[in-house]
Amino acid sequence: MTVSPPPVRPENPTLPRRWMWILVGGWIVLLTAAAVYAVVDGAPTDREQTTVARARPVVDEAIARVASAAATGSVTIVPAVVAVGPFERVGPCDVTVFRAGERYRRSLTAVVVPGTEAQLLGQVAAALPPAYAAQVRGSENAPRLVADAGYWVLVTGAVVAPGEVRFVADTGDCRPAGDSIDTADAEVPVPVDPAAPVFATLGVAAEESRSAAVACPEGGTTGTREFALPGPPPGDLDALLAGPVAALPDATTVVSTAALYGYLTPQAQVAVRAHEDAIAVTVTGVCG
Repeated sequence: MTVSPPPVRPENPTLPRRWMWILVGGWIVLLTAAAVYAVVDGAPTDREQTTVARARPVVDEAIARVASAAATGSVTIVPAVVAVGPFERVGPCDVTVFRAGERYRRSLTAVVVPGTEAQLLGQVAAALPPAYAAQVRGSENAPRLVADAGYWVLVTGAVVAPGEVRFVADTGDCRPAGDSIDTADAEVPVPVDPAAPVFATLGVAAEESRSAAVACPEGGTTGTREFALPGPPPGDLDALLAGPVAALPDATTVVSTAALYGYLTPQAQVAVRAHEDAIAVTVTGVCG
């Protein structure tokens, strides 16, 4: 007698299908919740999701903080004369293969006594907000400040010439430009009278080339007017300007060399940098 095996009951075909729909539905709910959170929170998770236009306030604030730190460091103060540069375009770049982008930056030049450049970098690093995580790297002969201002804005500082330190805050490797990029700065009156001895001594008329301004961290606004004069100067700057600057009321000389001169007055700070073919004169007002 042959015994037949018990019939095999077919599996319920609806069971895997039901779990599949449950998983798909859960995934849709998760994606929807993430999208809603992203819209409500509005915080980008990558530089490519931001724009140059939105990064500019971070760049401006970073340079303003560097200017303040150069003048009022939390460590032993290295006297410096600073000049704010404009918000300027570096050039085009590619965000991705299919998306074009831009890169912008703002700089600040500080003049100090040659030999104290590394001390100034350390002073600025110590005075910047802790969130910047500012550090001074490199060798003793080539120190470099690196800091993160947030929103993918990098701040760097390096010695560009004896007694000259240049700080730069830029919008990063590349990001979309945004709807509109306004490079203009607020109109800030900068008193030029403190620089009158410079123009009179060099025997040239001042022709304004550009101006720049940023809001001060402690309130108010500071601006810089930069003049480009024909060069070279008729002699060493220290010999030419020491007497006329000393005649100014309450003027304090910060640096005095053959190619670099900087001084402070209650109204403004003045820097003179001599190059082979030109002389740069900057006048920067106090915050107010």
